[in-house]
Order: sequence, then structure tokens, then C-alpha cells
Amino acid sequence: MRKIEIQPDAALAGVMEEWVAHLLVAIPVGEPGLKFDGDLSNGTVVNHRKPQTWTVSFRRNPGQTDLGHYRNPHAAARAIIEQVHNEEKNN
Repeated sequence: MRKIEIQPDAALAGVMEEWVAHLLVAIPVGEPGLKFDGDLSNGTVVNHRKPQTWTVSFRRNPGQTDLGHYRNPHAAARAIIEQVHNEEKNN
């Protein structure tokens, strides 16, 4: 496994949402997902198990999961970047 950390300069901060949204759209529908900011038990996990629905899971403490389902990849990208669910969450 290869881990990539991205820290954009201020001039490129605006491209982060677009880049992450493109990454989310590229996830095939199915079981595998992506892990951001940690691993399966203490990070941010994103799955694309249903068409046009991305599940963003913040796993900040072992055994505790804060799930949000998003139909808009840009809203999911903002949640991942800001590390908090936003008003476009569809639960």
C-alpha cells in the first residue's frame, strides 16, 4: 500500500475539492473504499457501494463511527477536507 499526503500551497487550496471529488467519482461501485487521514479504525473511510452515493465515515475513536451518505461528490469532498459532515449529508 502506498500513502500519499497532500498539503497544497494557498494558491492551490481551491483545487482540493475538485481533485478529491474526481477521486471519489473514480471509485468503482463495490466493496473496496479509500482511507484518508489514518487507517480503517481511526481515520476517514469513503465507500461507493451504491451508484451515486458515497458513504463518508469518520472513525475518530475505536468503536465509534460517524457516517454520512452523500449523493454529490463535491459535498462528500468538502466533508473529507473539512473533516466534518455538512448540510448535504443524506442519512
